[in-house]
Amino acid sequence: MAKPRHIAFIVDGNRRWAKSHLMPALLGHRQGVKNLKKVFLYLLEEKIEYASFYCFSTENWSRSIDEVEGLINLMEEYFKKGEKFFLENDIKVEIFGDISRFPEKVTELLKSTVLATRNCKALKVGFCLNYGGREDIVQSVNKIINDGKKVITKDDISKNLFTKNFPDPDLVIRTSGELRISNFMLWQISYSELYFTNKMWPDFDKADLNLAIKEFSKRKRRYGGN
Repeated sequence: MAKPRHIAFIVDGNRRWAKSHLMPALLGHRQGVKNLKKVFLYLLEEKIEYASFYCFSTENWSRSIDEVEGLINLMEEYFKKGEKFFLENDIKVEIFGDISRFPEKVTELLKSTVLATRNCKALKVGFCLNYGGREDIVQSVNKIINDGKKVITKDDISKNLFTKNFPDPDLVIRTSGELRISNFMLWQISYSELYFTNKMWPDFDKADLNLAIKEFSKRKRRYGGN
C-alpha cells in the first residue's frame, strides 16, 4: 500500500469538542494537545517520515484575550515537558511561522527543542505556530528581494519558505468536518491529496489515521498530467 511521505494536519475542532462535553474551550485545546502525543506514536508505527501540524494560525490572534493567553500558556507547558518525549522517540522538531510575536520565554523553549532534537531521525515534525500560508509566501519573497534577486523562480520561493526543509505534503488531513484550507501551506499543497473527516481533533485516533492513509493509497496522483 502506497503511503504518504509527509502528512500535514489541520487540527480543528477542539472548541466544539469542549462544547459537546460541556467544558470550557481551553479544556478542549488541552485535550487536543494531549492527542498530539498519541498521533506521533501512530505516525511512528506507520513509518511516516514527515508530519506537520497547524496549531496556531496568524488568524488566531483575533480570538478573545483569555483564549489566546490560554493557548500560549498551553504551548509553554507542552514544550517544557515535550523535549524528553521527542528525544526518547527519536522525533526531530521544526517550527514553521513567525514566533517572534510570542513571549520570549516561549520562543526560547521552541528554539531549545529544535536544537535538542536536531539529530533525531525516526519522524520529523513541524509545528505551525503563528503560521499563515499567505504570510509564508510573502516572507519568502521578501527574503529573495533582500538577497538582491531581480527574477524570482518557483524554486527560489520554495527554498525560502518556513517549510524549506520538508518535502511538500502528500496528504492533508483536516478534522472536524470543515471543508476548507484556512490559509494553510497554500504554496506547498498545490498537488496534495485532501482528506476531510468529521472527527474532532481530540478524538482523532489510529483507526482514523489508517482510514486516511488507505484512502490516499487508492488515489492516482497526476500532478496536472493525464
